Amino acid sequence: MRRVALIDYGKLELQNHWEGVGQLRLGTVKVNVSACSVCGSDIALFKGNRSFTEERYFGHEFSGVVVDAGDGANGIAPGTRVASELSRTCGQCWNCLNGLQNYCKSMNDALLPGGFAEETLVLNRPDYSFISSLPQEIDDVTATLLEPTNCAYRIARQANIIPGDHVVIFGMGTMGLIAARILRGMGADIVIGVDNNNARLEKIRQLNLLDVVDSNAPDWLEQIKEMVGDKGADIVIEATGVVSVLKRAFEAVRPGGKIVVASVYHELAGTLELTPIMRKELTMVGAKGPFPHRKTDGSSASLETLVNIQDDLKKLITVYDYKDALRAFEDMMSGDAIKAVVKFN
Repeated sequence: MRRVALIDYGKLELQNHWEGVGQLRLGTVKVNVSACSVCGSDIALFKGNRSFTEERYFGHEFSGVVVDAGDGANGIAPGTRVASELSRTCGQCWNCLNGLQNYCKSMNDALLPGGFAEETLVLNRPDYSFISSLPQEIDDVTATLLEPTNCAYRIARQANIIPGDHVVIFGMGTMGLIAARILRGMGADIVIGVDNNNARLEKIRQLNLLDVVDSNAPDWLEQIKEMVGDKGADIVIEATGVVSVLKRAFEAVRPGGKIVVASVYHELAGTLELTPIMRKELTMVGAKGPFPHRKTDGSSASLETLVNIQDDLKKLITVYDYKDALRAFEDMMSGDAIKAVVKFN
């Protein structure tokens, strides 16, 4: 078995003779991983911004084939093509009963060792599952974007836009770009992306995905207001995790507008001026994915969204063979890749 192992902060190792996951644990299935994409939280763990000792999984955006279905909960059988997604929660714990199904369990409980390995165990029980079965019309590489699409769907739902709204998104990583695509589908009139990475901005322009503004430009705010109006945007989404960018979100949003915080911050706010929250009468809301977005027939709304927008999302993906996994991380950190996917099989 092969895996990409994080052996210490800043140190990845390609292990070609890993022993594998062994026997199933109660309530799990075994998945042969086809591909796994690199998430910003994987990079945060790599950099030491997340706890190496507290997180027991590595890689959570993956696709593959079930080789041992355990007790076959939720219709999962050997040979089922699946991708990672929080698809089912218990509905009975305090979090579920209070509308916070995304807090039902930790991914530490759901994945071992995670998607950067040729096989992983995944929790799949009648009361909790972290996988969804895949339709034939989506390939294994694109399917790795199901979990981030699920998270972006949560961002869009928390934004709760009115058709015709003007939206500004700070952070043109995968999450920001998928959220932009979903929000346009929900009726946003204008969606503008803001970023400071020139390589990423140029790629987005070349792909003609959406209008973007370079936050390094002295007139970045004026550029935004030329497109959304002098008062500012109706909705601003902060998807960078940088405190100084949250300050810019206060500047870009209109009075009475909403800011959706879709980031994990690894620093204290320090001297951040909070007066605009009161002066502008802003609404601020967090968006923590993943979340079990289910349609009334029980199917995944996130998966349907991914299938519908997959042609656009394929433009974001750069595929790397397992042996080039270290480069995949480097390219994500430099901005040379918008979404890096490591392919095992």
